[in-house]
Amino acid sequence: MIALQAYMKVSPMKRDQFLAQIQEVLSGSRAEEGNIQFDLFEKTEDPNTFVLLERWKDQQAVDFHHETDHFKKFVKSAENFLTVPLEVIHTESINT
Repeated sequence: MIALQAYMKVSPMKRDQFLAQIQEVLSGSRAEEGNIQFDLFEKTEDPNTFVLLERWKDQQAVDFHHETDHFKKFVKSAENFLTVPLEVIHTESINT
C-alpha cells in the first residue's frame, strides 16, 4: 500500500475557487480502481491549509492516478491557488 499526504496552503482570496475545483479530483480519484482513500481535510489551527490523505493499492495505482485528466487538470491549476509549493509526504507499507 502507498500512502500520500499532500499539504496545500491556499490563498484566502481563492479559497472558494479551490474548494470548487478540488471536487472534480476528489470524485475522480475515489472512482479509480486502485484507490483506497482520498479525503480532504482542513487544519483547524491553520485556516486555508488543507491536506489530502491518499491511500493507494500499489505504485501502479499511483502512476495511473498521475496520468488521469482530473489529476493533471488540478495540478496545472493548483499554482493559481497555493501560496507556497505543494508538500507531499510519501510512505509505503506492506500492510493493507
